[in-house]
Amino acid sequence: MTTITFRVSDKEKAFIQEMAKFNGISISELSRKQIIEGLEDQIDLQSYERAIKAHQVKDESISLDEMKKELDL
Repeated sequence: MTTITFRVSDKEKAFIQEMAKFNGISISELSRKQIIEGLEDQIDLQSYERAIKAHQVKDESISLDEMKKELDL
């Protein structure tokens, strides 16, 4: 395993320590979890935005009635 170091203010350090304590985990675990989740959220948002753009270019939506008819329901 490797180590990543970053600088924070005293106020930020105190906040991070309190949040780690509140969640019952170490600062390292809190930081790792929040960074990974934030980056995954960024990927999800980019994927969503690409999907929306593709949908706007070629809208293949159909109504519920059309879907039922297509599925013989």
